[in-house]
Amino acid sequence: MENFRITIASLPDRENLVAEISYKNNQFAEISQETGELKIQFYKHPQKDYWEFSMDDILQIIEKAKKQLIQVG
Repeated sequence: MENFRITIASLPDRENLVAEISYKNNQFAEISQETGELKIQFYKHPQKDYWEFSMDDILQIIEKAKKQLIQVG
């Protein structure tokens, strides 16, 4: 889990804060709450066809990012 990073950010094209989720300094997902409900966007891997993670790790990091975004937002 030490390779994951969550950053709560204010982006110029968003009205509300977002949670950016990165793995080894590459952002792979973003959680936002623009429409009143939480939504997640996944990004393309910079060198491979897709991202691949342990199911337990990815669920844990998404839940952690969600909680941080809700607490700050």
